[in-house]
Amino acid sequence: MKSQFLKSSSWSFLSVVFRALAGLTVNKLFATYLGTNGIALLSHFQNLTALFTQWSSEGVNRSMLKYWSDPKMKDEAKQRIFQTGFWVTNVLVLITFGIMYWQKSYFFERFIHDFSQVQFFAVFIPAILLMLFTGLLNSVILALRDVKSYAYISMVGMVILVITVYLGVSRGTLDQALLSFVVGYGLMFFVSLVYFIIHRNTLRLSVKSVDKDSMRKIWSFIVMAISALVFGKLLDFGVREQILELYGEDRTGLWQSVAKMSGSYILVFTGTVGVVYYPKMASLIHEPVKLKAYVLKVMAFVAFLSIICLGVYYINRDLILSLFFANGFERAGYLVRYQAVGDFFALLSYLLAYLLSAQVATWRYIAAQAFSAGLYLLLITLLLEHYNLEALTLGYMFRHIGFFIILVIFNRRLLFR
Repeated sequence: MKSQFLKSSSWSFLSVVFRALAGLTVNKLFATYLGTNGIALLSHFQNLTALFTQWSSEGVNRSMLKYWSDPKMKDEAKQRIFQTGFWVTNVLVLITFGIMYWQKSYFFERFIHDFSQVQFFAVFIPAILLMLFTGLLNSVILALRDVKSYAYISMVGMVILVITVYLGVSRGTLDQALLSFVVGYGLMFFVSLVYFIIHRNTLRLSVKSVDKDSMRKIWSFIVMAISALVFGKLLDFGVREQILELYGEDRTGLWQSVAKMSGSYILVFTGTVGVVYYPKMASLIHEPVKLKAYVLKVMAFVAFLSIICLGVYYINRDLILSLFFANGFERAGYLVRYQAVGDFFALLSYLLAYLLSAQVATWRYIAAQAFSAGLYLLLITLLLEHYNLEALTLGYMFRHIGFFIILVIFNRRLLFR
């Protein structure tokens, strides 16, 4: 276990801890300068950017990881996968923007105050494109198992992000503060580009044309990513929009501070485990006995570590919320109880969801996402009037318990063989 997972993930762990610290620093800046209202709007804005990027990170980039990690795939085929992924990324971002611009009052109105729409989109869209291209380049680096270089790129990028956000929050308007988040992430593209300039003689990427066979390979991942987006980020955006209308930015900010803490350590988990776990799992996909042993070992380790870390967080929740946000955020401490239980099952569920993705079990993956989303929406609809904000954490908990159970059922042939 040590040689397979812990040792190989040391650099990825360092890079993801850096990313998590950068994220917490961004939260701290918004909390300090803009209070609970700032955290509510930041969360909503980050959710907006995810509507543009998740289908790429969970679809195109994950397909890159799978096929570029395959030692049996020829270099020419890998090049065609990259070319197709590049053009698919461009087309899908245009489609996404077109759909969302059609409903621009719903998706963008909360974030445009001091800028005109033209000024806002002139910054937002190029930054989003750079974020997408960064993810595409980084997926190649990860597939090559050059985790050390990936770590350096991530750390430098996070420093740029924090500096950009600090300037936006401390010296700019609300619009500039929010846009500084996507601009900071977009600038990471140039850091990743340096890697490919250095390795230009041994690693050549082209963007010539779309290949039909590569498109078929990528498409299953895109369908799974779109389902995750619709049943995940789009649902979250709609729920948060409704909560903002019902409770206002202050109370929504309290709920989002707890959600953001979850996001921070889930980021550490998915970034550390995913960097090593997914490529390794994909390489064992045709060896079920070895794959089962690997998956169960990682799950046992994650469960043990999660119980300890989440227990420490729950006991010290008021202190941690005040420390990582600002004084006054300890008012959200009562929301941690159900959120922490949900986080435990969310962490384990990621491992099993990765397994379905690696098997390209498209429809089972979609069914699992739809089930958990429907359960969440049903619960908060039934509980919101009586439990107020705590209904959201109750719904979150049962959503991930349900997601975990259905993923165990879908993976039972491997897990219990």
